[in-house]
Amino acid sequence: MVSKVRERERAELLRRKGFTYNEILKEVQVAKSTLSEWLRDFPLTTQEKSILRKRKDANISRGRIRAASVNHSNRLERDRLLFQEAKKEFEAFVNDPLFQLGVGLYWAEGAKRNKTFAFINSDSDMVNVMLQWIERFFPIPRKNVSVRLFAHKPYREEGCEEMWSKEIGVSLKNFKKTIYKPTGHSVKKRPSY
Repeated sequence: MVSKVRERERAELLRRKGFTYNEILKEVQVAKSTLSEWLRDFPLTTQEKSILRKRKDANISRGRIRAASVNHSNRLERDRLLFQEAKKEFEAFVNDPLFQLGVGLYWAEGAKRNKTFAFINSDSDMVNVMLQWIERFFPIPRKNVSVRLFAHKPYREEGCEEMWSKEIGVSLKNFKKTIYKPTGHSVKKRPSY
């Protein structure tokens, strides 16, 4: 019984020093429910509450820093593995003319500022070459490719989606909503374009 009294006194002393329940449990060998019962109505001064809050905030900050460090390390490892895999793929395809052409086209006309693959061009032949490249080297079938048109407002009634669907062999259901860009012209400058 004397040891339980001493353990309770030790727990109260540690609590006054700003220790959390988990930290106290490392020093005082009792069940967490027992500790909770002992300290439930334990009065703390404003200063003791402040110390406890600061320690709790510091623990949270340390936990966030540890988590960020682990996430950073995991990302670096994923990037390293992806780089190794990409290097092997590159070495396997580097002498293929279609691969070289697709890389050059993407370098010139591809989106490089986000994590999605996007190729932008108004020449249907060039878009078809890029679609062949995607099908061969990703490999993603054309039926799974999404398309979005960006056109000037005077082309709104031209059925551009149907024309592009036929030109590149991608179903209309794979077309996202067309974006019509404003222009200072109310009519088409090049009627056959």
